[in-house]
Amino acid sequence: MKFLKTLLHIVASLVIVAVTMEFCARIDDLVTYGAPLWGTYTNANLFERDQFGQRGAPGARFKKWQLNSLGYRGPELRSGTFRIACIGASETFGLYEAAGQEYPRQLERDLNQWAGRQTFEVVNVAYPGQSIAAAVLRVPEVVENVKPRVAVIYPFPAAYAWLPWIKSATEKGAPDSSPARFEWRLTERVRIAAKSLLPEWIQSAIHDVQTRVRERKIEASTASQPVMDRVPQQNVDAFHADLLKLVDALQQRGVEPVLVTHATVFSHPLSPSDRQMLTVWREWIPMLKEDGFIDMEQRMNQVIRAVAAERRLVLIDAAVEIPPGNKYFGDFAHFTTQGAHLMAGKIAAGLEPVLNSEVAQSGGQASPNP
Repeated sequence: MKFLKTLLHIVASLVIVAVTMEFCARIDDLVTYGAPLWGTYTNANLFERDQFGQRGAPGARFKKWQLNSLGYRGPELRSGTFRIACIGASETFGLYEAAGQEYPRQLERDLNQWAGRQTFEVVNVAYPGQSIAAAVLRVPEVVENVKPRVAVIYPFPAAYAWLPWIKSATEKGAPDSSPARFEWRLTERVRIAAKSLLPEWIQSAIHDVQTRVRERKIEASTASQPVMDRVPQQNVDAFHADLLKLVDALQQRGVEPVLVTHATVFSHPLSPSDRQMLTVWREWIPMLKEDGFIDMEQRMNQVIRAVAAERRLVLIDAAVEIPPGNKYFGDFAHFTTQGAHLMAGKIAAGLEPVLNSEVAQSGGQASPNP
């Protein structure tokens, strides 16, 4: 009986500690970000849905992510600037970078430093998970709202890994009607603290366990589903066709497209940590085998290069120019702050011929937007 009382006392104490720390985490979110003390507070707060799918909710905020009144990540638009739109998915929207350090923001600073004045304005019109097909549908809206002269296109090839997952372009996205569930805001803080405090060998052991758990989940989720060695050619062809449509839609509206190949963390040959990261990626798309992701990246990037050559567009070959590894990538494809800095520099250098041409055509000054 005494043992049971002691056990209950320990459990109750742990519960009280956890609840107290969770309450402190919520107070911290309230003070730092203006988050609600109660209720759900996730990155889903940033988005809403329309007839084309997910888009940004005007003025929404979640932690370091702040959307402007048009629903784009970044500050409000300024008048009298030369605007460049960055089209893409979560790699462009930004994930692991420090606040204000996603590559579109760093690109704007690089270009204005090159110009010697605040001439250029880079507008981040990307959304997480956005395919090129979805970006085509949003071109009229982007051109109307932003009035860009140049569009930097950084495609998300994995959106074409499994075509049945891509909703019809005309299908109206339905809002999530599932009931809100309680979420511990303390969890992320504990994870970050553990990463900085635990010895490397313990973290490595944890990663090994997590990899095995992911492998079991993948096996379970594909038990009754077909598994692909590589992405079908029809998917690559669909990506090619959609990329051409996006280029055409922009050019028809007087916007100059610039293409960027897709960079990833993976080295050649693959390291053991690369193999673990492929399992992380496959957890999102379980019906594609790990080596199929590497094959997909190579084939899709060849499409990007081919479209650039066919349409005589500026190509920035980030897949070749950005080194692999954890210094520049926080996971399989999302940049760290350093990676975003390198990406911005590569794009800025690649844009110079385009911007010089635009300036020359406008009589020596970059033609501003109203």
